[in-house]
Amino acid sequence: MRLKVFMVFATILLIPSARGVINEAMEAIEMIRFVTNAILKTWDVVESLPANGIHDKQQQLMNRIEEVDDHIRSLEQMESLRAALTIETLIREFHQQSALLHKLNVVKDLTSIVKTRYTQLSDYVQHKGALEAGTLLKFAEWNVDPGTSSLAFQLDLLHVSLFGDEEQADNNSDSSNTLLSQLTINYEESPDQMCVAKHSAQQFAFQLFTKAALTELKAYSIMEFSWMTQRELGKGNFTQEIALMRQNYQRRMNASVRVLSQVMAGSGRVYWRCDPGKKKHVSGETYDQVTQFLQGYVENEANLGEDQSCRGTCSDYQETRSNGCYKGDEQLCGKLPKCNGKLYNCGGMDSELQVCPSGGNSSRRYDYIQPDGPILGRKSSSGKCETATETASSSSYYLFWRCSNCFCLCDEPGPLSDRFFNLRDSLSDFMANKVVTGVRFVKINRVFHLQLQQGELMPRGAINVSSLEWLAVDAYHLTDVDVRNDYDYHTLTIDSRAMDLDEITSGSNLSLVVTGARFRVWGKHLNLEVRFSYFDLPTGRLVEPKRNSVWLDNSNTETTGEKPRQALDLTEPDVSTASEQTSMPLSKSNQFMKFTSSSKMKDAAQSTVPFIDIQEVVPHPAVPLAGLGIYHKGRPGFGGFFAPKVVTYDYSQYLKELQSQVKAN
Repeated sequence: MRLKVFMVFATILLIPSARGVINEAMEAIEMIRFVTNAILKTWDVVESLPANGIHDKQQQLMNRIEEVDDHIRSLEQMESLRAALTIETLIREFHQQSALLHKLNVVKDLTSIVKTRYTQLSDYVQHKGALEAGTLLKFAEWNVDPGTSSLAFQLDLLHVSLFGDEEQADNNSDSSNTLLSQLTINYEESPDQMCVAKHSAQQFAFQLFTKAALTELKAYSIMEFSWMTQRELGKGNFTQEIALMRQNYQRRMNASVRVLSQVMAGSGRVYWRCDPGKKKHVSGETYDQVTQFLQGYVENEANLGEDQSCRGTCSDYQETRSNGCYKGDEQLCGKLPKCNGKLYNCGGMDSELQVCPSGGNSSRRYDYIQPDGPILGRKSSSGKCETATETASSSSYYLFWRCSNCFCLCDEPGPLSDRFFNLRDSLSDFMANKVVTGVRFVKINRVFHLQLQQGELMPRGAINVSSLEWLAVDAYHLTDVDVRNDYDYHTLTIDSRAMDLDEITSGSNLSLVVTGARFRVWGKHLNLEVRFSYFDLPTGRLVEPKRNSVWLDNSNTETTGEKPRQALDLTEPDVSTASEQTSMPLSKSNQFMKFTSSSKMKDAAQSTVPFIDIQEVVPHPAVPLAGLGIYHKGRPGFGGFFAPKVVTYDYSQYLKELQSQVKAN
């Protein structure tokens, strides 16, 4: 009966869809426990055969080895599919850090030894029909004979190399000096690693543990079958040897889980999306923009005042409009599109300019402006204007005043200006027990939305990977009769253009997971709110989510007394995609940044920055989330990007329960 249950469970584990719903922080340990128990049950099967059936015993033994090998390969396949960072890639990452490199090479060598022996065992399994009894016996004796070549010795070295001294782990000592901890810290401080692996530092720590645990499981299975083979071939009883091997295996497992628990508890859970790669930014695919909002605009001073006089200076016009074309101004006015909105922050320029208008469907007005001094903006690689340049010269007004060229910022709402942010709720299908697993910005019908990915929540915080899907976005049009400004969407204006930068989490409450998000306008800022719902971890069920859900936010403003929100300013920002270096997070929670124009000198103020990163932010493998955030990333001197980030669910506390489970088995 036990064997029948074993085979049914084995069948379930080999089905990919079922495998996918086992929680990442549980599946490796539980799978290891299961395979370990399966090995122990193999003794019952083999020993039930007649004592004189040596050949039959060997065949049954090899059949059992083959079954267990299938399960180990299944676990190995799961691990390889989600672990983008291998020992080899880590070695390349740390080639300049000699201490870490040495430890990594030790781990690699020990892992390779186990892998080689396990491959040899698999070869024997494939040819079990023609295998001589003596061949398997020699292999078995080689694996468990005392000495530095034994698997037991290799496993002890591997454990100490990665998890440190077991005596320290038993005393709950600081795990910061272990290789597991050092690699996790390096991962958290190295965006390049996160770009490859696509998960948080806490998830990374567990991936390393899984690799080591899988190696240990392979070695343990080899040793069990080695002792089993020798006993069944009449070489001894080996009762005490087998008991010691199992005690050591359990001891190492307990110690490694304790270290893992400490490392995970101190590891970050934030995952943010890196840039797509050098010169791989693609408009509409990896980023999008707010367009024609506070854009550089050249206008003659005579057209800025209602009386068309030039008695003052350009800087006298800090908020005005273009009032038509002065009769004597025949260069730009009437030839290039007029700013039909308000003009802000005007300043004087040279008396004569060469302006290169942007062609095609560009949201820019000018490619560059060439005064007597340094060029404003950039010329093309050819160094020529792709369209015909236009000349703007100053002019005289009644012989007494000169009408200068002015450079202003044009705020022109209209069909070419995408400056709208959705304010409607975005909710997971919580009544179907689905939670948020990822997020991204999308622009649809000129409106920016926070689009959420959802997945079905399963026992112990697992996600049914076959259920993952992006929620449909409310694809309304701004002109729809039932759509209202500052109710359904927010329009950026000169006095309401700030984005609050926050990380909204459930804090220490491990019973909350994200089930929704939305923007609101708070103190004239776009402010993120996140919906959390209570759930039961063992069953994975949301607990009356209609009633047991809460919206959390950071309501601080610049004028808040206790913790005022701090402004994060851009200094002479170039176009966001012009940086040769990959973006780095530059903001902290409780800050804000305003949309503004790009640098006058670097870009002729033609772009609205920051840009919006529209890459999906989805940890791999999928997990429930304990928070969402909006942050700014970039490099000094560039506009950078507003982007979402996620906070993965904290499994570190749950590992304490796992420790007791491991001890019990």
